[in-house]
Amino acid sequence: MKRSLLGLALLGTALAVATGGDALACGDKLVVVGRGLHAKGVKAPQRASILLFAEPKSSVAAALEDGTLRKDLERAGHRLRSATSKEELEAALGSGTYDLLLADLKAASFAESEARGSSSKPTFLPTLFNPTPSELAAVSQQYRCVVRSPGEQKDYIAVINEALAERAKQAAADQVK
Repeated sequence: MKRSLLGLALLGTALAVATGGDALACGDKLVVVGRGLHAKGVKAPQRASILLFAEPKSSVAAALEDGTLRKDLERAGHRLRSATSKEELEAALGSGTYDLLLADLKAASFAESEARGSSSKPTFLPTLFNPTPSELAAVSQQYRCVVRSPGEQKDYIAVINEALAERAKQAAADQVK
């Protein structure tokens, strides 16, 4: 009886060591258990439909080409659509519903007027690529939310979330009127 109990205990210990060796490891070996797991990045608390007005040689086009703006926004869960000309922008605003419109500061007046004239009235966010501190300061005085690239995903998401919050406040204020 003692032999079978001892044999069973030894067999159980051998199985635990053989199958759970990684789980029983100490300190630096513990990372082996989680191999293959990767951080997925920042998820947006509210998903937005974003229209990117990326005319050739604009800051948005440069940010999409050079940086990780598109990938970071898509990973966060936002839906993106690009327009590369004024005609495409007009068509996209006429046929879709968007929460935000990201465009180069040089195209701000055109993009803002098109956004105001569309049915979904997306919030305009000026986008700067590699801005100087003086450019960023000047634009920040004119606009509450500014997307600058290159940047961290969390920075893009923070600006997008702030713009969506402002949009929600504005919609609530319009409902009261």
